[in-house]
Amino acid sequence: MILSLTSDLPGFKGLTFHEGLNVVLADRTDASTERQTRNSAGKTSVIEVMHFLLGSAAGKSSIFQSPALFAFTFHARLRLGHHEITVSRSGADANRILLLEEDAAKIAAPLTRDKSGAVYLPVERWREILGHYWFDLPRDPKGTEFEQSFVPGFRSLVSYFIRRNAGGAFAVPVRQHEKQNAYDWQVNLSYLIGLDWRIPRAIEQLKVSTAALADLRKAIKEGAFGKLFGSVGEIRPEIQRIEARIERLRAAIAAFEVAENYRERAAEAATARRRIQSLGFERMRALQTIAHLEAAVAEERAPEYAALERLYRAADVQLPGIVLAKMDDVASFQRSVSENRRVHLGGQISETRAGLALVDAEMTALDESQGAIMAEIAGKGALEDFTMMAEEIGTLGSEVELLREKLRNAEVLEGKKSLLLQERASLLQRLQADHRERGDALRSATLMIDRSITELYDDRYGNLIVEATPKGPEFRISIQGDGNRGGIDRMEIFCFDLMLYETAAERFNGGPGLLVHDSHLFDGVDPRQVRTAIALGHRTTVSRGGQYIIALNSEVLDVLDLGSEIDLDAAVLRPRLSDDETGGLFGIRFDAR
Repeated sequence: MILSLTSDLPGFKGLTFHEGLNVVLADRTDASTERQTRNSAGKTSVIEVMHFLLGSAAGKSSIFQSPALFAFTFHARLRLGHHEITVSRSGADANRILLLEEDAAKIAAPLTRDKSGAVYLPVERWREILGHYWFDLPRDPKGTEFEQSFVPGFRSLVSYFIRRNAGGAFAVPVRQHEKQNAYDWQVNLSYLIGLDWRIPRAIEQLKVSTAALADLRKAIKEGAFGKLFGSVGEIRPEIQRIEARIERLRAAIAAFEVAENYRERAAEAATARRRIQSLGFERMRALQTIAHLEAAVAEERAPEYAALERLYRAADVQLPGIVLAKMDDVASFQRSVSENRRVHLGGQISETRAGLALVDAEMTALDESQGAIMAEIAGKGALEDFTMMAEEIGTLGSEVELLREKLRNAEVLEGKKSLLLQERASLLQRLQADHRERGDALRSATLMIDRSITELYDDRYGNLIVEATPKGPEFRISIQGDGNRGGIDRMEIFCFDLMLYETAAERFNGGPGLLVHDSHLFDGVDPRQVRTAIALGHRTTVSRGGQYIIALNSEVLDVLDLGSEIDLDAAVLRPRLSDDETGGLFGIRFDAR
């Protein structure tokens, strides 16, 4: 419980709280216009001071870092278990919570002493102590599962009991901040209601692993990791190809016999082979030459002068004797020339055949020499070849090892993907089983909400729906006719919060003992439901020894006519706030950061 709020800020309106209904009331001054809002009255500031003294973040955007408040200290009197203590905090030293040493001893708070001798409690340790007393969290999470990520935390839990309109806390029941992650409300609500919060935590861890795996696979695909990764389908054939090459090389090495003059003998064989090829061309040219000469001999013959004489006689032309004598001389000469040509061609043929015989003989000798050399070095090789094969085996061995590492990486990645899919299905089954096994906790929460809805509405019904999904547990309230975002939907939040208050009171030995609502919760709600809700909040908190703190405008309180059920003189806190220059909570006007 919060027993009081005070400050050394001049003009601060100190507030003292009690059990049951506490109304922080804001009056409109005579100078106020119809268009003037009540933001300056400080109703919302009351909630900000509460959060500040309960360990909220106080960064540059905090109002307690503004020049108007920075140097001043704020105090809260709190009840933790059976102990009452006073804590202090200022914007100038926001990382420290100040306690009297006797108060620190009451709650076993380990104070830290600085060089000047001042004692204080680090804000983080203060949150842990509050979480221990109000929500049964470990006093020191070190060495426990609460030291990990995605676990229930005091700041998330208490923000359901003191909602902040500035953070969008009045949008939907399950979120106390518009930017609250799904895992955060799933884990913390499961913890509050009595479900196994470790399952939504595991689901979030699975989401993180899945996202990391997807990022890794994308980076691999884009080549960010060079040759370290690949796909199983691509790597295995490459490994098989290289291993087959290695086996062939090993077999060759096993049968390898080194010949000292292998290089020289192999060069001789190569020279003989090239000479044989050259002689082959010479042999072909010789054969072509012989064929040409023999054809020329066959075509060589003397002119046919007798045929010429017969031609003349047929024409009845008598040649003179001198002409015939000359023709005989010419014919004799031509026969001599033709004969000489045949003799010359025959000599050329003989000469060419002799050269061909030499070519054939040399080719035969070279062929025999080459054959002998090849037989000599068959199955053998040079030492350099042996060394090169051994080096190649080493190189290929390193390459195949790299590929095997890539294969292992690929198999791990592909196996991890399958495992994540299996784990997702397993977690859904665990979540469904948990909801069955903890049916009493769900039933209790449902009955509390059902009772509140029955109090608020005569003609409507509703349900608390808790559904196990692959993304984690889903919580929602459904009241007939909801969805207008301003009326019934706001009452869903009220019913949900009241259920959390009662559940925490039962589960955590009284829990925080408070429920705080800004007047924004009742925006757009029918006054009859507002009146019923305030009275219900009062009765519920009184029955459990707690307090219901609400902030209202004075004219709204007049319309609600709560006097028939509640002692308003006792409920309305003093001093009342107003919207004049000095009537707000802080007693000053300033520009918030």
